[in-house]
Amino acid sequence: MMRWFGWLLAAWCGVVPAWGMAAGVATVQAGERTLTVSFDGPDARVDVDGIGQGYLLMRGDKLYSVMRVGGQPLVMDGSAMARLLGGGALRAAPDMIRSLNRIEPTGARATVAGLSGAVYAVSYRDEQGSDHAGQGVLGKQLEVRELTRTLGRMAVLLQTAAGQPASGTHQVLDALEAQGLGLLAYEKKFRVQRLASTPPAPGSLDLPAQPAQLPAGLGLLLQGAHRP
Repeated sequence: MMRWFGWLLAAWCGVVPAWGMAAGVATVQAGERTLTVSFDGPDARVDVDGIGQGYLLMRGDKLYSVMRVGGQPLVMDGSAMARLLGGGALRAAPDMIRSLNRIEPTGARATVAGLSGAVYAVSYRDEQGSDHAGQGVLGKQLEVRELTRTLGRMAVLLQTAAGQPASGTHQVLDALEAQGLGLLAYEKKFRVQRLASTPPAPGSLDLPAQPAQLPAGLGLLLQGAHRP
């Protein structure tokens, strides 16, 4: 899960030095997966359909993986998660963005999740040196910009935990921030389906337990469980 999730976020989002004040709950189509993203200021949570026993939780500048084991929450911070899985589940996809070439308006308009946006032409170079081009729909709504910032901060924390560079991520964010834009859709890889400017459910962004001190050997066990 972490591999495609990290790629998706790193390809399109960034990190800002301070968070905004908007809160919201969004449903996002990410390739073949559906994400539920809940955010409020510096805290956020991402639930993935089909993975009912776990989710990603961001508290300020800390990222955690939360799972349920024997009915009890098991919490790992990002660095422990990376060490536990040996970096394999957080490995960068070959087409992760390395440098942004352009984000330019095409003059067309589009509506995504009931929100009006402008169509932009996008091109970038990936980690393998190959060039990519596509079209995205960008919006100026506060909640759209905050959703993008939230996912971007999580992407950077994922990359940092895995020891991956985040320069491409920062380039994308800088370009979006300079124009006051957030991401509504990009090709078939990302699309906001629903975005409500309402606070997440009470307690849903709380840390359910203190990060666990994981026993030696558990990493090898979980690595084996993640192998095809």
